[in-house]
Amino acid sequence: MTLGALNATFSEEFINLASEAAASTSIPELVFSLIAYFLMAALALQIYREVSKIYSFMEYEGLKYFKNAFLFYGFANFFLVSMTLALLLAKSSVPAVLYLMAVVLLPFFFFTRLSFWFAKANLLSSIIWKLVEGIVRTKTRKALFFLSVMLLVLMDVVVYLLISVFAGDYIALGYKAVVFVFILLLIRSNMRSGGENKAHYPPLLPGPDPDLYPGFPGKFFDHN
Repeated sequence: MTLGALNATFSEEFINLASEAAASTSIPELVFSLIAYFLMAALALQIYREVSKIYSFMEYEGLKYFKNAFLFYGFANFFLVSMTLALLLAKSSVPAVLYLMAVVLLPFFFFTRLSFWFAKANLLSSIIWKLVEGIVRTKTRKALFFLSVMLLVLMDVVVYLLISVFAGDYIALGYKAVVFVFILLLIRSNMRSGGENKAHYPPLLPGPDPDLYPGFPGKFFDHN
């Protein structure tokens, strides 16, 4: 098979796959998803911006992870906006648009999953930071700590998928419930320890509104 024929074959396969993906959803569903993802991206980035202001004078490490979590949630939803827009444009069934969508869809999907991975790792780091801040002080230890949390999040996904495949979805949901209970216990542990060590805010600078930033600092909860 010549190079031209090979390219033509791949192009035809890409267009067929893109066509099937575009046909699997309706235009109203895509428009609704586009608006929803855009709003979530905007809200996540706004939360990142507001928490960054507090971090600028508090410089609490757990808060840094918290704000970074929303930065990556914003990125993830931005990629979802791009993927949804590509699917919406593919409804035109123009071969050039379908080929472009097929080419960019896989990278967008990869970066979406990567952003969610970093977001979850940062959010989990913000939850458990209070428990390790006494021993994780150097930059090297902080880097190893975050890499360990990223590995833990990845292992959680792998375990969930394995349980789902070999034991069924109901058992996998039960596993997720156990994980959420464990995280809740960590949060409550942080709340008890945080109650004994109240944060002192600089004069004339009010502390964060507990309704906006529950359990601040170091006592964050999972917004998923």
